Amino acid sequence: MAFRSISDFLTTRKPLSLRRAYWRTVPISRLAPLLLAVFFLFGMVGCFVDLLDLGRKPFVPVIVWSVFSGFIAVVWFVAFFRDWRWQVGAVLLWIVGSRIVANLLPYFGPYRQPSSEFGTRVATVACMILSALAYACFMNFIQRVGSRAVRMQTELALAQGIQKTLVPTINWRSDRVEIYGVSIPSAEVGGDLVDVVPLSDGSIFAYVADVSGHGLPAGILMGMVKTAVRTQLVDLPSPTAIFERLNQVLPAVKEANMYATCTALRIDPTNGCVQYAIASQPAMLLVSADGNASRLEDKQLPLGLLSGPPYCGHQIGLQPGDTLLIATDGILEAADKSGNEFGIDRLQQLLIEHRSQPLANIAERIHTALKADYAQDDDQSLLLVRLNT
Repeated sequence: MAFRSISDFLTTRKPLSLRRAYWRTVPISRLAPLLLAVFFLFGMVGCFVDLLDLGRKPFVPVIVWSVFSGFIAVVWFVAFFRDWRWQVGAVLLWIVGSRIVANLLPYFGPYRQPSSEFGTRVATVACMILSALAYACFMNFIQRVGSRAVRMQTELALAQGIQKTLVPTINWRSDRVEIYGVSIPSAEVGGDLVDVVPLSDGSIFAYVADVSGHGLPAGILMGMVKTAVRTQLVDLPSPTAIFERLNQVLPAVKEANMYATCTALRIDPTNGCVQYAIASQPAMLLVSADGNASRLEDKQLPLGLLSGPPYCGHQIGLQPGDTLLIATDGILEAADKSGNEFGIDRLQQLLIEHRSQPLANIAERIHTALKADYAQDDDQSLLLVRLNT
């Protein structure tokens, strides 16, 4: 799981494993001010020990132990957040290193022992200087993190605005067809896309696309998919033709490991005929007015991943009162605390139970059931289509 912003990490309590995930992604060079602050802060240990002895320890051993204490603190800090296994090495380094320092120091003596009054003053001044240096380094690190956080929040706010423009809630209806679609991203920017396009011949093209991954890369590719679909609908209004064109276009504008899944419909309101194609998405549910349910599925390759055989489509006829439901795997694979997934069976049961309600109410029932017990780890999108009487 990735952090939405640096400020989220700083202001929100998260499990230790998630907090460590942030520190593992930050280059050591960017942590330099923080590591220096830790070094100066724990470097005061040698001075404090000298103060407990009323300033009577020789200066050289005090300096050596101060440097060693600061160094071990930096090693421990890096080990703790980077990899817990490194902590074993940090402990061994502390034990072995302290013995080596203790054994070597006498060979470089004897050391001049200062008076108690003078030693106390020097140790006190050293503590003040080290604490001031630690404070300055901490402030430098916080200022850098803060400026980055503000910049990231600004960029994410702009991305969220684009997301809402590209993927608004759809509540479309005509005399014969009613369509409702909604997408709830798992982060500020999602990769799911729900879209409805009325065509010039009176038919309606509706589709749900799911771009692999999360965040800005998925959101950018999602915007490209929407633009490509709407552009190609002018000349290629069938679901299979759209799939073929997307499979040709996407490889040139995406990262190698990214792809899109999609379920697309072309609906003729005059006779209820629906042409559909499914590219690597879960089965589409069909529930009739009297509660009979069926699942429409097809196993075809995702879009933009591999070149393969031509995409094939299917055709069904809707009767008045029939309802179609397309849901992405973010809904079906949402898991509760026990690891049990929401699943298509429960989704189908909810659709059967509430089939006579307005489509917006059905979508709300589904999302309420998800929020009650299931964690959202992926974008959750659905599209409902009903043929009116």
